[in-house]
Amino acid sequence: MGIVLFFGILSLSVFYIFNLMAEPFDSRNAEEITFIAAEKSGKAIRIKERQSIDGILDTFNKGKRMKKNKAHDRSQPDYHGDIKMSDKHHVPFTVWLEKDQAVILQNDDETYFHLNQRDNADLIKKIEKGT
Repeated sequence: MGIVLFFGILSLSVFYIFNLMAEPFDSRNAEEITFIAAEKSGKAIRIKERQSIDGILDTFNKGKRMKKNKAHDRSQPDYHGDIKMSDKHHVPFTVWLEKDQAVILQNDDETYFHLNQRDNADLIKKIEKGT
């Protein structure tokens, strides 16, 4: 009985750790990323180049999870976006850019990710390059 309990707890622990290590923004099937500026006259930025998509999603995945109560103290977002996985599957996200950090909300999971200053600058360059 003790051995079964031990292996049960061990397998749950491995699954939990594997789940935490998974990348929240999957780049394998991403076909296109769209950024739409939140301002009224905001234009859409569509990124279709495979290398650029991988770079942006790699930057997104560098973000550290953040508590929702800290994330809600945000002003109006800078971008609303969408990752197109297929014609029927899209992953919506929201981006807030600040001078020393960026915050990304994965809308489906309602999970917030914080990017540090270096990754924020990298993300801004990649968005501007996509225009």
